[in-house]
Amino acid sequence: MNRTLIATVTSILLSASILSACSNNETVNEAEPTASSVATMPVIEATATPEPSATPATMEAQESASPDATDPQTSERPRTQAFGEQEGGVSGQEGTLEQGDGYSLYVFEDFTLDAQSGRLSLTKDPTYYAEIEHLPSGYDLTALKQQGQTELSAMGKANDHSGELFEHPLGFADLYLQATGDKGIEDYMVWKNQAGEAFLFRIHNPKGELSNKFAPWVMVSLSTLESN
Repeated sequence: MNRTLIATVTSILLSASILSACSNNETVNEAEPTASSVATMPVIEATATPEPSATPATMEAQESASPDATDPQTSERPRTQAFGEQEGGVSGQEGTLEQGDGYSLYVFEDFTLDAQSGRLSLTKDPTYYAEIEHLPSGYDLTALKQQGQTELSAMGKANDHSGELFEHPLGFADLYLQATGDKGIEDYMVWKNQAGEAFLFRIHNPKGELSNKFAPWVMVSLSTLESN
């Protein structure tokens, strides 16, 4: 009988131990995430689509498509421009932008520009004129001075007024030779605008009754020269 009792107790204890072990395994399985659930988290983060951002090429395309201050159409000079009173009480007037050979300038009412020859002259008397030549960047100023002295020698002695020009539309001339004679006044000038573009002027003023119309405004026109 004792043996039977001992066997029964032993069987009961063994069953309880097995049930306890199974219960613990289920608890552990419920508490800990499975390997597959852990692995899926980074995959979700890695595949998240970021906000679209503009690439450099896209930004350049957008900038080129939108108008700005560098647009050639917005940087062009106005078709007409008013110029105030000149030295000696000469009344102001409006100039019209005209095109020469590789350059533009403002031309006034009594003047005509021959774009092919580069000659700006009085319409009523073309013997009043200024010849315009656009100089290359590597011009030789010394050679030009010698050439100018030779050209003006037929008129008379060439006086050198190079440098700062007080109360003068051109303001400053790298070279300014002038000769006076029976036929009037001739100027030979090398001048640069604010952009550093150089021009050669040959100006002839017969000093007749139209000199007052010619002298002030031809210089104003020349001071507006710009390369295209």
